Amino acid sequence: MYAYISGKAAQIGLNYIVIDAGGVGYMIYTNSFSAGAAKIGEDCKLYTHLVVREDELSLYGFATPEEKIMFEKLISISGIGPKVALSLLSSVKVVDIAAAAVCGNAAVFECVSGIGKKTAQRLVLELKEKVDISETLGKGLSGGEANAMEEAAAALAGLGYQRAEVLSALSAVQNLGDTAEELVLLALKRLSR
Repeated sequence: MYAYISGKAAQIGLNYIVIDAGGVGYMIYTNSFSAGAAKIGEDCKLYTHLVVREDELSLYGFATPEEKIMFEKLISISGIGPKVALSLLSSVKVVDIAAAAVCGNAAVFECVSGIGKKTAQRLVLELKEKVDISETLGKGLSGGEANAMEEAAAALAGLGYQRAEVLSALSAVQNLGDTAEELVLLALKRLSR
């Protein structure tokens, strides 16, 4: 319903920000990274997701579209509600959540309040199918570098390598090559060891 809400930060708590937008104060639940970046009285923009329950409407918002997308992926998994998803996004960065899912590292999720061993394992299984390898690669790279990483990842996947292997190899060589072809060659050398 709301793609984002932009205005002045009127109040900031540990897990919420009140944004004054056009004279209306929107209470938006958020993660600690987004709350920590906001300053009272300054402009604030949060990408929002509206959760509709029988007895309540709640807005959840994030400083980046990637955080919002990961939140939506998390709450689509059975047994993961908005509060647990928010707790996870307050403890672990989006790129680390994606990498943990791709690599099958359930321990990353177990350290979060509200997530036990079984839930962490289910998160890995279900999130692995929802996470694109591009979410774990190319963060902080320019557009051309990120495209080269994505092309290299697609090429390696086309050769039959598993997503976790591709992620590991490309992460290790991402600073050594500029083009997709160079990255594929470097990653293949690493994979053949």
